[in-house]
Amino acid sequence: MIPDLTEVQIKTKYISKNIYMLEATGDVAGNIGASVGPDGILLVDTQFAPLAKQICNALKDIGGKEIQYIVNTHSHDDHTHGNAALGENSTLIVHSQVWKQIQNDPNRTLKNVETFDNRKSLYFNGERIDIVHFPNGHTVSDSIVIFNNSNVVHVGDLLNSGCLCFPFVDIALGGSIEGLVNNVESILSTIPRNAKIIPGHYEITNIDGLQMTYGMLLETIGIVQKKIAQGKNIERIKSEGFPGKYDSWGGGYTEASQWIENIYNGSLPSISE
Repeated sequence: MIPDLTEVQIKTKYISKNIYMLEATGDVAGNIGASVGPDGILLVDTQFAPLAKQICNALKDIGGKEIQYIVNTHSHDDHTHGNAALGENSTLIVHSQVWKQIQNDPNRTLKNVETFDNRKSLYFNGERIDIVHFPNGHTVSDSIVIFNNSNVVHVGDLLNSGCLCFPFVDIALGGSIEGLVNNVESILSTIPRNAKIIPGHYEITNIDGLQMTYGMLLETIGIVQKKIAQGKNIERIKSEGFPGKYDSWGGGYTEASQWIENIYNGSLPSISE
């Protein structure tokens, strides 16, 4: 479903070397990562088709030419709906599960498609770009994109609500809370300590921001698990909530009560063991 995009603007933020982030105001769509250089443009995610003209204008303003590649971090519309509108002559690079989910939607498919299962690398604009799959986290088919020379990583919706918001996990699309925790832990040990991180939504962050989210996941899951072990029901746990330091974390896609319910219904093994 496409939200009201009437007042939305595309804001461009320079990150490092030839890497930029394109952000839709009001957080109505996922952040785009863009490699802009002599080989052309590589985009990570594409937001919504009605924003394509604004996105193209923003790319032109930073010297962008032809879009050669589009990489999708996962299949949600706010990251993929603009594929065809932006990349008619581009090559789409997607995880094989993502391709299964989008291949019948003309807005999200392209004539030239390359799929992968675990990892894919290419050289573009003077650097090696690694696309790495992390299964069953936000969805069944999340990938991160590592720009090695620029020291920038686009993590998609594995960090989908910034550093101070509870996450959204799409259980229906193969996501899991336990998987999200494991994925974030793996990413922390995979990417450089000084990398700049483009999240799926909200502001550019770094390893400290990702570590903060990881700590929140462990602590809040542990709190709910402990209360379940004490025999408390879901309504009691919701009413007791989390410690005050998390009062502001419900301002994104997932309120604290919904996050508690997600953990409660997840039947997770103990993360603390």
